Amino acid sequence: MAAKEQTSARQSLTEKISTKEKISYGCGDLASNLILVLTSTFVAYFYTDALGLNAAIIGSIMMFSRFADGVTDMLMGYVMDRVKTKYGKARPWLLWLAIPIAVACVLVFLVPNTGTVGKYIYVTITYNLVTTFLYTMINIPYGALTSLMSRDQGQRTVINVFRMFMAQFGSLIINASTLPLVNKMGGSSHQKSWIIVSAIYAVVAAILFLVCFKNTKERVTVSSEQKEGVNFVQSLKLIFKNSQWLLLCGIWITMCLGMGASGAVGTYYAKYILMNENMAGFISSVSIIPVLILMPFCVPLSLKYGKRNVALAGTFFSIAGQILMVINPTNGTWLLVCSLIKGVGSATLTGTIFAMVADTIEYGEWKTGTRVEGMLYSTTTFGAKVGSGLASAVALWIISAAGYDGLAATQTASALSAIKTLYLWVPIPFYAIMILFYVFYKLDKIYPQVMEELKAREAAKEKY
Repeated sequence: MAAKEQTSARQSLTEKISTKEKISYGCGDLASNLILVLTSTFVAYFYTDALGLNAAIIGSIMMFSRFADGVTDMLMGYVMDRVKTKYGKARPWLLWLAIPIAVACVLVFLVPNTGTVGKYIYVTITYNLVTTFLYTMINIPYGALTSLMSRDQGQRTVINVFRMFMAQFGSLIINASTLPLVNKMGGSSHQKSWIIVSAIYAVVAAILFLVCFKNTKERVTVSSEQKEGVNFVQSLKLIFKNSQWLLLCGIWITMCLGMGASGAVGTYYAKYILMNENMAGFISSVSIIPVLILMPFCVPLSLKYGKRNVALAGTFFSIAGQILMVINPTNGTWLLVCSLIKGVGSATLTGTIFAMVADTIEYGEWKTGTRVEGMLYSTTTFGAKVGSGLASAVALWIISAAGYDGLAATQTASALSAIKTLYLWVPIPFYAIMILFYVFYKLDKIYPQVMEELKAREAAKEKY
């Protein structure tokens, strides 16, 4: 059995993956984005401006959810590392949870008229059901699936490009169409409109998750027996010995802190500063256009210059675009141009980040002798979710403290000033910190050595 697993592992280094399988894998992130964007980018706006709930309380609920979500991420990674089914260890979760998460997504918007306290209780339960539990249970295995489809660095980069291209294409459509579609169904201040749109997104997401399950294949089955004696605490100790993974966590957390604060008030900025709430989706969508155009070039550029260098170069575009926004912050056309510039940076980040995470799995196995892809991937998203949740919560607390009232016809000067600061200025220092983390990342240089030594170890084990 061990010899068979080692043979499978070596074959996964060279086996070609079909375009159909890569597209099917990308369908999983497209489905994830349908759920994620709706329940993160727009749900706070729905709670405050459609239901009239307090922004600070909603921010607190979301922060609690993100911290809880981070914990369930790690637990889910630990569980996934120990699941063995005829479908593999990651794919079955797509089958099991496609329909439950779709139903739960609609429940988020079916807030009953049970009084103010009752609404907050319902929001806490349903929001956490989707984000803390079901999304974690389906997305952690989905993310780890990259490392199980192939161990070849080039193949992983291509898989990641397909995944992120489809994810970004989905984000473009969702960001650009959600508020116009909600308004088409009756208006963003009417709950029924949000329920209809959530139902449409949920059905499409369920179908895409099932397509991903059906057409993907797990090829990597390295040393599955080694994990049986590794408990949760030991798994945590193993991943914290992985210096290259720690650097990627720093990059991801920093990005989420900056973008989380800005994104949390994006719709409010469009409504009250640009005087057109639909602009929020358009600005977000425009930043995705460079991602769709440039992402395919991430593969040859990464192979020639390394993933770290490509991502680092893009980060300079991101910080430049953010700084330029400050020059003319009330001009929607100018913000669209700046968003295009920032999109160049997003292209290099999204075109490399998940392939880099997959590479750190091999690095961790090489350094510690134990492979824990589920645990490693889940703790990566733990930091990202906590960072994003904290940033969103703090942003909502700030505008609430500044006097924001979602049902008011006009907002106070202090509330508008808080929205401007969070949207325009807060992301800048976080982009600068990301650059520092990239400077210290070195795995691209030593990855060939890592894989050669891993193959040598596997060949030695197969002899015995």
